[in-house]
Amino acid sequence: MAPNDILQTLLSGEVPANVRSAVARGMAPLSPEDACRALVFLTNDTDREIAASARKTLSGMNEEEILSQLKSQSCDPSVLNYFGITSGSENILKAIITNPSAPGSLIESLALTLRPQLLATVLDNRVRILEHPGILRNIKLNPQTTQDIQRLVHEIETEFFGDKKTEYTVEQHSEKEQAPAAIPDLEFEIPPEDLSLDGLPVDDETRNAVLGEKLSTLSFRDKIRYALFGNREVRALLIRDTNKEISRMVLRSPKITEAEIESISAMRGVGDDILREIGNSKEFTKGYNVVHNLVRNPKTPPAISQRLIFRLRTQHLTLLTRDRSIPDAVRFNATRTLTQRSKQGSK
Repeated sequence: MAPNDILQTLLSGEVPANVRSAVARGMAPLSPEDACRALVFLTNDTDREIAASARKTLSGMNEEEILSQLKSQSCDPSVLNYFGITSGSENILKAIITNPSAPGSLIESLALTLRPQLLATVLDNRVRILEHPGILRNIKLNPQTTQDIQRLVHEIETEFFGDKKTEYTVEQHSEKEQAPAAIPDLEFEIPPEDLSLDGLPVDDETRNAVLGEKLSTLSFRDKIRYALFGNREVRALLIRDTNKEISRMVLRSPKITEAEIESISAMRGVGDDILREIGNSKEFTKGYNVVHNLVRNPKTPPAISQRLIFRLRTQHLTLLTRDRSIPDAVRFNATRTLTQRSKQGSK
């Protein structure tokens, strides 16, 4: 059974106890990423001995091994949740907090007990706070919250929630009132489709320049609003925004199309984090053109290109072997993939 098949079969619940036991003891031929996910899965195994064995193997991993998993944006949410709940290591918690893929519900829970330095790190990710405003509520309930953290929470509430913000000081509750009023979800006022286009020049170059100037005057909150709900022209400009949180929100827009993703994947003016997020998304990489664009884009992180290169057609692989603009490692892998296909074809 191939390593990838082992994980998928395990997750489907069709693996016999002896195989599950071997995986739980760390004896299966799995990649570090798949092994970690498999072990976390087995901590909830119905066989108590297998579950205990999986927990023991995980506890025996050194911190560097764990950090390499938790820092990856492709890290499975179950792995992030497991170490977020079971680990007290500052380094591990920081890796989880700074990973944009970490579940917001996990960060919301951690906000109740984190120390001030890590609370400040949590507050750095404004996009996550927009999506999970309960993080602010729990930070205010955290007994370790300092005055500086409280002031920062207040600033964020004022900036994003306006009149809907809750009281920023940590409240003292009576026995009859244990829970504070929840921070209301941020209600975006969806801008009209042509709101930003009134009176703009017809010429594309001039039009983009004027529109770009308009966008540059917007607040962070409004840029987020337009990244999510603006029109295609606005998204094409905001995807290049120097603020990574704003450009990432473009990818989360409910209005973004496959054609836009295809176009973005070929751009050399976007951040490598955007290309990485597209490359790590199964939804975005369903189309061949997106995969092709990512691999031949020199800005794409090599790890993403290397993972996708096997999906390219032979004619495109041949062109890649001669493309001096892409990293040497990607070009070498294209050559190696071509050689392997040639050998398989001659058999």
